[in-house]
Amino acid sequence: MRSIKSIAVIAGGTSLERAISLRSGANVLKAIVSLGYCARLVDPSCEEIDSQEFDFAFLALHGKGGEDGSIQGLLEWKGIPYSGSGILASAIAYNKIVTKKLLLSEGLPTAAFIELHSEKDIDQVTAFPVVIKPALEGSSIGVHLVSSADELRSRYREMSQQFTHLFVETYLKGREITVSLMGERIFPILELVPKNAFYDFEAKYTAGMTTFLLPAPLKKSLETKIKELAKKVYDLVGCRGAVRVDMIIDKNNSPFILELNTIPGMTDTSDLPAQAKAEGLNFETLVQQIIDASL
Repeated sequence: MRSIKSIAVIAGGTSLERAISLRSGANVLKAIVSLGYCARLVDPSCEEIDSQEFDFAFLALHGKGGEDGSIQGLLEWKGIPYSGSGILASAIAYNKIVTKKLLLSEGLPTAAFIELHSEKDIDQVTAFPVVIKPALEGSSIGVHLVSSADELRSRYREMSQQFTHLFVETYLKGREITVSLMGERIFPILELVPKNAFYDFEAKYTAGMTTFLLPAPLKKSLETKIKELAKKVYDLVGCRGAVRVDMIIDKNNSPFILELNTIPGMTDTSDLPAQAKAEGLNFETLVQQIIDASL
């Protein structure tokens, strides 16, 4: 195993998830320093990553530039090992439309969807409610539940001014769960019960807005099915290191894959640290294991 002397905790950036990224980065940096490493936080929107100064990068860079393969490509060009998935897996997982097409091509369950290239595509939506989403954002940014064609048109006009790739998918009302994996290891499944209509940005990052059921109360057969499904998509996309797979369990107790997150949040309210804690891992141990898995 390569010896690490100095770590860059990469966080911040210019995406809409900048504030969340900085929260993740601050937590990770504190843990890495407590583990005895020489480290500092590097915001790539403000400074270059110096390959002479750092011999490892811990990625806490959420959103565009961090989860889409961009920073991974830069680090590989500079010869700096980094945490998490590689260029291709990151790019695939970050694009929700590409991910869904890949899932469908392999017969894996995901909600039906329609790409919105223009307002005319809304005519293809015949059943409501639906969820409109940007294909290239995380943290539920820009995600809206709409109940009519008129509302969908209004949302589309508004969102198309900010986001380049939009789609709608069938609204699956059910139990929201998340599965965190790290290689062959699968952490306890977490069920999220938000106070809002669904697990939106506010519910994710505001303390008290979501009830965590950990481990999720699931029958053993369903738990096994969900974990197998999460591992299939992890391997299909070619992920590495820690990844979170978000799913919905519908009224028929059938799980559907919503999306993958190749740089899971590491804030005080994030899912992965809570799931690791449920398995007996404190935050520092989780960070160390992410580093070990990357090497």
